[in-house]
Parts: sequence; C-alpha cells; structure tokens
Amino acid sequence: MSSRARINIVIALFLAVCFVGLFFYQKVVVNEQAIHCEVVNLKGGYGYQILRGEKILILQEFIPGLPGKQVFKTKGEALSVANLVLTKIKNGESPILMPSDISKLDISTTSNN
Repeated sequence: MSSRARINIVIALFLAVCFVGLFFYQKVVVNEQAIHCEVVNLKGGYGYQILRGEKILILQEFIPGLPGKQVFKTKGEALSVANLVLTKIKNGESPILMPSDISKLDISTTSNN
C-alpha cells in the first residue's frame, strides 16, 4: 500500500472518529439540560412546575396525591413538594406522590387545618 493511501485512510478514520464523537457529545448535552422547579402564583395560593431547560415537564396547580383541587397555601410548601418530585425524577423514580408523601412534608390541607 502506498504512503498516499495510508494517509487517506488515516484522515478518513480521524474524520469518522470526530463525527461519532461530536454526535455523542451533542446527545449527552441535550439529555443533561438542567431539570429544575419553580413556584407559580395561582388564585388563592401556589403551585409549581418542573422544567427541563425552558420546557415545562409538569405543571402542578393543585396539591398532588389528594382528592379535590387544593392549592398550596405557601410558597415554601409548594417548593418542598416540587423539590421532592425533582429528586424522584433525578433518581429515575416515578414523580407520582401519595398522600403519605404529602403528610411527611407537613403540607397544610383542607383536611388537616
């Protein structure tokens, strides 16, 4: 094999490795967009949203895991539940909350006032 052919093969392999590396790098960056939460003001109280970058993944306007449509009474309560959901998502768990999760966080509800 001539030296010219070897150089062409080396260049082709180098470009292929660069292309594959760039493809996987972009995929990782997209999948690692920051997931975060924000408290939202609602009529009569608060809710929260879970976002990946700027995209809303969850908009929770009522206390999850409880019957009816009860809003959070304080920003702190909404934030504590949002942080629990965020932790579950980051740990690869389902973000669904049960009434026991809410009671552990000492969230004010109509039934426990």
